[in-house]
Amino acid sequence: MHPSLELFTPLLGTDFTVETQAGPVVLRLEGCTEAPRRGLPEQFRAPLSLIFSGPRQPVLAQDNFAIEHPALARQVWCIAPVMPPLPGTQGSVATPPDRQRYQVLFA
Repeated sequence: MHPSLELFTPLLGTDFTVETQAGPVVLRLEGCTEAPRRGLPEQFRAPLSLIFSGPRQPVLAQDNFAIEHPALARQVWCIAPVMPPLPGTQGSVATPPDRQRYQVLFA
């Protein structure tokens, strides 16, 4: 798999199943953004951030998790809980206020 905006944009709003010790947890892909290259050499991919929302409980600690989605093969990604963006932050991905927020980074 080659993480890119082109790969994840069609998956926005869809559910990913995460295998946890508490059982499967479903996360919804809320947004994907690519960071500016800022002089990064062409042989390196641009940093890519995926923002997910999930249920309030259980809260997933930062760790590597097996993730499944019908459009992707089974993957293992590092998922980290993150705070919502500050009000008025431009370019940030909004998530529903009643859901936990997570991020996956590909750098």
